Amino acid sequence: MYRKLNIKILALIFSFLLIVVLFIELADSRKGGRTFRDDLVNVNLEEVTSLEISPKVERGSTIKLIKENDIWFAGMNNRRYRADQLLPSTLIRELNEMKPESVVATGEEKQAQYEVTDTLGTRVKLFGGNSILTDLIIGKFSFSQPKKMTSYVRLKDDKVIYGINGMLGMSFNRNLDSFRDRTVIKSNKADWSRLTFSYPADSSFTLQKVADGWTVNGQPADSASVAGYFDSIRNLSDSRFAESDTDITVTHSLLIEGDNNLEKVEITGYHNSDGNFWIESNQNKGNIFESRELAEKIFISSSTFLK
Repeated sequence: MYRKLNIKILALIFSFLLIVVLFIELADSRKGGRTFRDDLVNVNLEEVTSLEISPKVERGSTIKLIKENDIWFAGMNNRRYRADQLLPSTLIRELNEMKPESVVATGEEKQAQYEVTDTLGTRVKLFGGNSILTDLIIGKFSFSQPKKMTSYVRLKDDKVIYGINGMLGMSFNRNLDSFRDRTVIKSNKADWSRLTFSYPADSSFTLQKVADGWTVNGQPADSASVAGYFDSIRNLSDSRFAESDTDITVTHSLLIEGDNNLEKVEITGYHNSDGNFWIESNQNKGNIFESRELAEKIFISSSTFLK
């Protein structure tokens, strides 16, 4: 009788312990669900009107990407330029697509170690009008085998630090010039019909499309040279931006006109005080490039085209 009673007691104790274990696991699971998010950022791309990025490399300054009349501009302090028009959408998608792979810490004591503080990390805010849609800090990244890279991220209003696959910081921890539009010329060469080169003295000339090819001031042009030049400038970009745009005088210009309602392309060149060239394009107003190499590629001699 006592043996049967002991078995019943043991069975009751076992059942009670099993219920306790299941309850604890369920509580942990629910707690983990609250802490370990599936997504850190989930915003509508069209809803975002501006981004504020405080990159570590800019040492406390904030870069603002602002959309005005569907055109993005990049600015910092008193500087403002036309931005790379594809970059804001790319950055927003990258934030939307990042998935937490692990929780590496849940307390403030680890924030400095993973560089997810205001002073050590790169803070990123997305705005829809005046409303903050996302506010997070991107910290350091680490390497592990085999060839795995992990970035550390913390939502601004959360203490949890997440491990994210990839080098997220490289997309956001950049200087202002990295966000600027690098376009010099982007035009369909098949629609070009007239290129006017205006230079100092008597070196100006016109490259004109005719029925059987091209002419330089009325003289037949070498078709291979024309084609080569067109290929070299039809999709031209540069990242050598000038630091200032004061005290400039136009010395060279190229005007590209064409058929099929082609938008005119006008490139103006300036000699600066150092003897270098400053270049500006009407397709990218406000961004001035400083490069003699770029000028020599655009402002070529008429003899280049002659047979």
